[in-house]
Amino acid sequence: MRSCIFVDGENLRHSLIDLFAGEFDPQDYLPKTARWHEFFDFLAANCYSSEKLRAYWYVVGKVDFWPWNLPHSINDHQKLVNILRKHDPFAKALNAAANERTCAENILHDLEDEQRKIEKRFHGWLTLQNGIVGQHDEVEFRRAGTIHYNLCTRRFGSEKAVDVKLSIDMLHLKDIYDVAVIVSGDGDYVPAVQVIKDCGKKVVNVSFETRSGDLLPGGARTLNQITDKVLTVKYNQIKPLLLP
Repeated sequence: MRSCIFVDGENLRHSLIDLFAGEFDPQDYLPKTARWHEFFDFLAANCYSSEKLRAYWYVVGKVDFWPWNLPHSINDHQKLVNILRKHDPFAKALNAAANERTCAENILHDLEDEQRKIEKRFHGWLTLQNGIVGQHDEVEFRRAGTIHYNLCTRRFGSEKAVDVKLSIDMLHLKDIYDVAVIVSGDGDYVPAVQVIKDCGKKVVNVSFETRSGDLLPGGARTLNQITDKVLTVKYNQIKPLLLP
């Protein structure tokens, strides 16, 4: 039995943050000392005792910043003010300012600094991903879609198109594997899983169990119901591999 592992990158990252709360810094993106090759081999061995062909790891290709029409200059003052007023705290600051233009310019510079900071952070993610590929055989990152970042609230939003790419590849590569191992809790994969099963393939979804016995990711129920098998990895099984 041959298996391919399909990893929803953001889903895995958030599961690890919850699983190892306080044990590694989420700003590091992923545990830096993780033995990913051994981790994926462990998953394959416990999914119908299959042999891992490759782990395909799906991540966003770029950050999509909001406001989208934010001018990177101060030449169009009225356009800038109109954009900034869509965010209530900025509107209040502009209304209270003695000089609206100066206030708007200061806010713009602050937003531009924030965008540069996030772009640098995203570049760090890419560097870490490339390092994982260089150190671990048969692990491949596939980049697709975007992740939303609101410069005003300074919060990341949802990713787009990553699940589509994963589903397409799972179907496209069906002739090279016997078992598809999904590391995700996203119910959006249910239609693709059904098609893969109809092609005679086995499909396994991976869940993680915290020290207190909670299952991660929390939204995996729908996906777990349609897959052939659910592999639940306990905290004491995963920690030696990802936080040695």
